Amino acid sequence: MSKMTEAKKRDFVTQIITLVEENQEELTDKGFDPAERVDELKVKKTTADTAEIEQQEAAARAKEATAQANRTLDDAYNDASDFADLISGLLGKDDELVKKMRKFRK
Repeated sequence: MSKMTEAKKRDFVTQIITLVEENQEELTDKGFDPAERVDELKVKKTTADTAEIEQQEAAARAKEATAQANRTLDDAYNDASDFADLISGLLGKDDELVKKMRKFRK
């Protein structure tokens, strides 16, 4: 199979269906009824189109899930940072616990 893009492959299938339907009489006159093959191609094209839509929807959901994960992680990080600052304020910057916490921020 050639290295065609998805869009070109989809267009190719559509064009073949259209051309064969437009020339069905000529093919039938030659002893070949293309109707069944055209119907099979239509089903496969519809299935592929549906799968493409599902893929795009899944990608959109994944993108939103990533954004949500990043937002919640940022919230947790900011809360932990504020908590570390609070402890530093209570114990002083030279306290061993505060020194250990500072190492984690690097």
